[in-house]
Amino acid sequence: MSLNRVSSVSPAGFSNLRRSLRRQGGKRQKRISAILRGFSHRDRTEPTIGELSQAFDTRAFGAFFILFGGLNLVPLPPPASFFLGLPLMFFTIQLAIGRHRLWLPDLVRRMRLSPQRIAQVMQKIGPMLRRIERLARHRYWIEPERLLLSVVGWYCFVMSIVVAIPFPFSNLIPGISIALVGVAISARDGLWLIAALIVGIIGVAVLGGVYGAALFAVLQLF
Repeated sequence: MSLNRVSSVSPAGFSNLRRSLRRQGGKRQKRISAILRGFSHRDRTEPTIGELSQAFDTRAFGAFFILFGGLNLVPLPPPASFFLGLPLMFFTIQLAIGRHRLWLPDLVRRMRLSPQRIAQVMQKIGPMLRRIERLARHRYWIEPERLLLSVVGWYCFVMSIVVAIPFPFSNLIPGISIALVGVAISARDGLWLIAALIVGIIGVAVLGGVYGAALFAVLQLF
């Protein structure tokens, strides 16, 4: 199978392609954790977003969800969450409106991400991500897939907005949920998708309750 054919595969056809490659004895794709680990080496130049997208190939949506969702686990000052939410909104809205391939304008494609930052993400999520990848597999995936991915995209878009709100710790749980969605759509695993939705919905509800109670207490002072 030619490289051009592989690179043109839509997310909806990825699972069929993977099964076809296995039947033909094709080489299994590297895990996303292994790709990210390769880009985290200190002695390599800073990779561009375009280079990362090319390495992720047909799994670019899921991989960028994992990467930028996982960045929310790295300790950063609260305003930084706004700048993590923006790229997540850019990625997730494309899945929501039904794009088959991730589109990157030249400005975004040329942006660089330091290996040190990727290493920080892998230090936080690497061991758990590798365990999840070993457990994840194609199962309980709802059809039609295009409709499912659109709904998931809108869910992640809302979570990205929550990530962008510069309140302390408000980005943590939505970021984890988006990263889990990335694993789910990369492996076409319905169980991990359900887990991601549960984490996100319960987490946002708890955050809303905490900040709502805090706001109510402040208002009572006046």
